[in-house]
Amino acid sequence: MLGLPAVYVKGARKSFSGREVLHDVSLSIARGEVVSVIGPSGAGKSTLLRCLTLLDTFDAGELYYGSLRVTEQDENGRASYSKEASAKARMQFGIVFQNYNLFPHFTVMRNVCDAPIAVQGRDPDKVKAEAKQILERLGLAEHAEKVPNQLSGGQQQRVAIARALAMHPKVLYFDEATSALDPRLTADMRRIIRELAADGMAIGIVTHEMGFARDVSDRVAFLLDGRIVEEGPAEEVMDHPTDARVREFLATAED
Repeated sequence: MLGLPAVYVKGARKSFSGREVLHDVSLSIARGEVVSVIGPSGAGKSTLLRCLTLLDTFDAGELYYGSLRVTEQDENGRASYSKEASAKARMQFGIVFQNYNLFPHFTVMRNVCDAPIAVQGRDPDKVKAEAKQILERLGLAEHAEKVPNQLSGGQQQRVAIARALAMHPKVLYFDEATSALDPRLTADMRRIIRELAADGMAIGIVTHEMGFARDVSDRVAFLLDGRIVEEGPAEEVMDHPTDARVREFLATAED
């Protein structure tokens, strides 16, 4: 891996009501790399994603976006977050939610342009010109003036991707990228993700779809009971896992 990872977490822990849901989790994603986090329901995947995107916080551990250290350690060994570091970190990543979270009363164009203008303070004309290019790339140019309920699920997902890309993130996260897509649209999503990675973006995916994870990922991390029990190249982990629990899960998932 050349240079600093785009995102790096080390020794992360998280508990709810005394129950530890993340235990000593370490993971990195490099620029141009696609990493999927897989595992059974309740393993901690969603919690990890929420903490990486600062929708929640780690109890302990280190979180970096590039050279930016997001967490510090207080006198009790707990992770602490400054407002300044958190604000800077939020400019480093985007997330495509499972339900897309589009503004239903905004047009596609406004959904894409709103945050770069309102949050980043960028020039509206330049943002709109760039948004047109992004929508063209994602096959959405003809839908720019439609509102979300006039679009299919696959089109809405691409709008969510366009909205994230308009913020110029270095890392893009996908929460269950293919959960509502048919096989043709799943193949289209795989192509889009690989193209973004080829452009140098770091991609993190949480998914229950094992075939998709295998096909789209450079690496996968298998999370079980809050621990990463196996990690490595996608084909190696998914075709020749060394951990018996991973073998059992993958065999069941393929049935």
